[in-house]
Amino acid sequence: MGFWLVAVAAVLLGSLLGCNHTDRTRAIPPSVTDELYVRAGGSEPPAGKLSNPFIRDARAAKDGEKLFSTMNCDGCHGGGAFGWVGPSLVDGRWRYGGSDGELYHSIFYGRPRGMPAYGGILPSDAIWRIVTYLRAQPIPASVPTESWIEGVPARSVPARGERSGKN
Repeated sequence: MGFWLVAVAAVLLGSLLGCNHTDRTRAIPPSVTDELYVRAGGSEPPAGKLSNPFIRDARAAKDGEKLFSTMNCDGCHGGGAFGWVGPSLVDGRWRYGGSDGELYHSIFYGRPRGMPAYGGILPSDAIWRIVTYLRAQPIPASVPTESWIEGVPARSVPARGERSGKN
């Protein structure tokens, strides 16, 4: 079953982006150095700065939007990436970093507690198009937040740069 899912995804992706099956960009990306990452044995991981080849490319963002729904990203992150079962990808709050390279890494390698790794399924160009789509989304004026404290009602938090009125 898994093989057929990958095969169907590859065919859909190829037809969606109009690309052939030879992806010269299929390489394992270098890890990103960040002071928040734990270095096993005190060794620094190989570092590399990833840069988005499609930054501010409207066509790539449109392709990324199609891929976002085709690959069922909206099944967890909701339509428009506003969040649902998975976190919002447009509210400006990032657990694993919000740079283009860090978003690429999250999609390529996956993350604990639910985010699958798509590096073995999607070519690099497709991942970058999804990143471009996410970066093209405006941060909402009000970010809905659910309280983690039982009995405390959910409320909206101010957008980045706004003050809540509380000190």
